[in-house]
Amino acid sequence: MTGLSAEYATFEGKPYDREQEIFGRHDWYFSDAYRTIANIALDYEWFSKERAYGNWCRETAEHLQNFFCQTVKHQPRAVYAIDGTILEECSLHPVAMTAVNAQASLASEGAFAMQCVKEFWDTPLREGERRYYDNCLYLFAMLALSGNYRIW
Repeated sequence: MTGLSAEYATFEGKPYDREQEIFGRHDWYFSDAYRTIANIALDYEWFSKERAYGNWCRETAEHLQNFFCQTVKHQPRAVYAIDGTILEECSLHPVAMTAVNAQASLASEGAFAMQCVKEFWDTPLREGERRYYDNCLYLFAMLALSGNYRIW
């Protein structure tokens, strides 16, 4: 298990594997899917610690961090099938991926939680094209990890 989620899913939670006229396929771990682990971690931090599904949140976060720190640790950020197969060489949003991997530490008690946070801390904001999405997820991760992402 990788902890990776598909960019789009059916109402049953299965990856949406049909081609779409615009943007092609969406059954892989790609840009919009990064927010899933961030949401799982934030939900765990705010609500799930005491709930029955808290273990699932923690296990999912740990699987994701294990995948990035053990399986693909020395490779550049890529596009992945949810089973971990590398589909393309480079991610469009590597900073966003690093940010959500760190945010997963809110739910993780695994061996790689601090490593992911350190990598995030050492990652600068993105400049140039595609900086908006990367830096938004960077900001959300920084708020969440600092304890300042709050419900008002």
